[in-house]
Amino acid sequence: MGDSEIDQIFRIFKVLGTPNEQNWPEALKLKDFKPTFPKFRGIPMTEHAPMLDELEVDLLSNLVALDPNKRVSALQALHHPYFDNLDKNKINEKQYIRV
Repeated sequence: MGDSEIDQIFRIFKVLGTPNEQNWPEALKLKDFKPTFPKFRGIPMTEHAPMLDELEVDLLSNLVALDPNKRVSALQALHHPYFDNLDKNKINEKQYIRV
């Protein structure tokens, strides 16, 4: 956990990479995004969380994607293969859908 907003943002960038034209081009147009931010490459999620298996890494990567347009919702995550053994009959998806 960072000790300030900018420290927290930089900690996220260290893991996921600093936004750029390839990973989140829209971020470069955000009011508070500064081109002088450190350029972190990010680290593979398998190195950041080595105790996770391939399926868990895939789910986590989808949940924390830097670009919000590529990030899955909790409802979408329930359809990830990680949850294939979950009894989804008890989930009322309509209550989670925004209108």
